[in-house]
Amino acid sequence: MTLPFAGLLRETPRMRITRRGTGDEDLLVVLGWGNRVAHEHVAWLLTRLLEAGYRVHAVTIPTNVWNFDDQYLAPLDDYVSERDFDIVLSHSTGGLIAEHLAERHPLRNVFLSPWWGVRTAGRIDPAILAVFERLPTARRLHSPDLDADAIGDLKSPAEAELGPSGLSPAFLGTIRDAQARLGKFDDADVVFYSPTDRVVDPAAIEARAPAANRVRYDGGHEFFASSGRNAVLDDVLAALENGPAAISA
Repeated sequence: MTLPFAGLLRETPRMRITRRGTGDEDLLVVLGWGNRVAHEHVAWLLTRLLEAGYRVHAVTIPTNVWNFDDQYLAPLDDYVSERDFDIVLSHSTGGLIAEHLAERHPLRNVFLSPWWGVRTAGRIDPAILAVFERLPTARRLHSPDLDADAIGDLKSPAEAELGPSGLSPAFLGTIRDAQARLGKFDDADVVFYSPTDRVVDPAAIEARAPAANRVRYDGGHEFFASSGRNAVLDDVLAALENGPAAISA
């Protein structure tokens, strides 16, 4: 989305990449909207990946962009081009970014609750949403009404309240455009998701990924902030190692 100068703020989108570990294989981890490596449950996931022997490159994404390709894809495009990545683990908005990134590089994806569709049922009238996302501004005008339990039952309300201050029309518009431009699903990829997810649209995941490539779990939007996370983690690590073969066994 191209915005008039008046629609922009003094808010510069910055992507941060944290490198940890001395394992044998580099793993790109694209975090979700609002996730930080210092968050308790994100740190839990990253620690488990380090213990599994990966060199982790954790990507903290900006939470207010208005050009998906320039501000999300281009920085990672350059980063991946300079390194030897085979696998990407991604969550939520990171899953949308990772899917587009795989169209530019030979990467295998393991997705965690990817944001491939905007959930509107019972929350936002689609007609109102369509008007909102066309407003020519990057100001954060909408704050999603989600409690900590929608993220995961281990998530504390205090940490949930420290998230981004809201969504801008420009951000939502560029996300919806990126969702509409998704290519064909790669049969080598695996998707973990909760059918009761209240943050992203589970129906969009089910419509896009074949059943053989999907793994359901009981929990919130972040499996790593949900009580059953240890069992899910075992399957995630297996999928990182062996792809769909690991989940069909």
